[in-house]
Amino acid sequence: MSTYSKTLITLPLVLFCLSLIAENKSIYLDNCKDVVTSNPNHEAIEQCEHQLSLASNHGLSEEATFIKLELADLFALQENREQSRHLLQQVKASEAFTLHQIIRYRWNRSIGLDYLHQNLFPEARDYLKKAYDISQLAEDINLQAKSSNDLGLVYYKQKNYKDSLLYYKESLKLKETIGNQYYIGTTLNNLGLLNKELKKYSQAINYYQQALDQFLSYTDKDNFDQRVFTNISHLYEDLAVTYSLSGNIEQGENYTRRVIDTFARKLGQNDKVRALKNLARIHVEQNQPDKAQLFIQEADHYATGDSKYLGEIDYIKASIAYLNGDFEESRHLLKQSIPLSQNNDDTSVLEQSYYLLHNIAVKEKNLTLALDYLQKSYEYKEQTLASQYQSDIRFIQEQIEKERVQRRLISEQLSNQQKSHKIQSLSNTILIISLVLVIIAFTAAFIIYRKAKEKQRLIESIKTHKEKVLLLASEQEITGDDNTEVNSNSAPQSFRQLLVELLIETLAIWEKSTQTDRIELAEKSGIWKVSIDDGRLRTRSLDKYIDINKIPQNPRWRNVVKTSHYVLAECSIESQEREHLEHKLDRIMALIKERSTAQSS
Repeated sequence: MSTYSKTLITLPLVLFCLSLIAENKSIYLDNCKDVVTSNPNHEAIEQCEHQLSLASNHGLSEEATFIKLELADLFALQENREQSRHLLQQVKASEAFTLHQIIRYRWNRSIGLDYLHQNLFPEARDYLKKAYDISQLAEDINLQAKSSNDLGLVYYKQKNYKDSLLYYKESLKLKETIGNQYYIGTTLNNLGLLNKELKKYSQAINYYQQALDQFLSYTDKDNFDQRVFTNISHLYEDLAVTYSLSGNIEQGENYTRRVIDTFARKLGQNDKVRALKNLARIHVEQNQPDKAQLFIQEADHYATGDSKYLGEIDYIKASIAYLNGDFEESRHLLKQSIPLSQNNDDTSVLEQSYYLLHNIAVKEKNLTLALDYLQKSYEYKEQTLASQYQSDIRFIQEQIEKERVQRRLISEQLSNQQKSHKIQSLSNTILIISLVLVIIAFTAAFIIYRKAKEKQRLIESIKTHKEKVLLLASEQEITGDDNTEVNSNSAPQSFRQLLVELLIETLAIWEKSTQTDRIELAEKSGIWKVSIDDGRLRTRSLDKYIDINKIPQNPRWRNVVKTSHYVLAECSIESQEREHLEHKLDRIMALIKERSTAQSS
């Protein structure tokens, strides 16, 4: 069997193996992305760290960089800012950061969101604006939609509601074009929060309802992002609060019951406590101590001895006692709350606790003590503004388990039908695949052959130009004159014009290829003299040859020709530019030969 025949047989196998390698390169990143959307935060971190280890061991630095970005976001959600920033520093130092626009986008966005969570709004805006600009350059609608929403959130936090609304509207329009209901619901929810802040409760409720519809519809899809349940639970709470604020107590209590029902059935102990104490806070803020008492009793019932909410529960109880006029009981509960909050480093509750003590002291007309408590409250408020306080909430799927089971049954039935169809069409599929592989093999062989021929031609061209540079240099050394073949009379205008055009194009190709200037060319080639004038490097003789009004009457044509040969030999030039420059060079050499022949005769 000939070597060529063996190549044709083995080439498809090689190509198939290469395709498998390319496919497996992204498997670690895909696995990490899957666990992020379908697992609790701590489990996602564990599995992504495992995928990072595998990618690093296999030398897949690019995939490892993307996984580090995923992990940085996961650690940020856990408020592990140190580990998150450490990973982002590694990403910034990687080669992939320079090569990939999407990595630079995600890095700027992650840094910006980290500053946002720390309430460092100017810094957050700067980085998120950089991410926004990158998304515009990339012309990627998914990135643009996320970045518009990010900037809307920053301006919302800064109470710049006009710009916030503009960016939210831009994000919503882009997300509706994409059609991702999870994305659409997120921005609708943000628009609800903005209108609630502006006390436009009816508009806020309208946006909240639209967001809820989008989220619930999204959960009907296969392989949806499980984190949507956090958004749904927050929406129930927001709707309960907003309906109550708008005076629609009945509807507010309807959503309150829905929240309680959802939490009682779905959530763990800690999440129940969090939700119930939040509802108690709502009624405290609405000056409804009796209703608040019901929720806080439920929260206290579910709270265990190690619950991080114990300090806040005591604070809420103290607020209820204050509203009922029992200042002594309120003060007693606050004395229990403050040490617990200090142990948990809960500066927000500490700020509110001392402010409540300030109010009690004012009511009792103890102004000195009131001033001390107010000072303490302000100190903790400053700490709160300098750090992020965020509860890590997880909500579980609600009222769709039956539909999911039905979908699985239907999917299994379809799968059985497809299997029988696949068995019948398997032979045809194998034949088609074989034919495709043969075509790919022949195409690859042809491309490799053509590339090899092009490479050989380029090597020969470079070698020829190097030889011509040496030849011209040796001829000039022998004759001592650059114009021996040209009549001593002035060279014709057309000849000098061609020399100027040739040198100008040569310089342009040199600068484009090397990103350096004519001084660098003169020094490296040794063809032109470089002088120092007023402390600056200049190429006076070369400069004359790029201006038709300054080129000598008897030009040193060898210098121009040698320069072109040097650039063609030393620079990486596109084939079209190389052919164009060689054509001009040939025209000049033909003209010189013609003039030399005329002089000889």
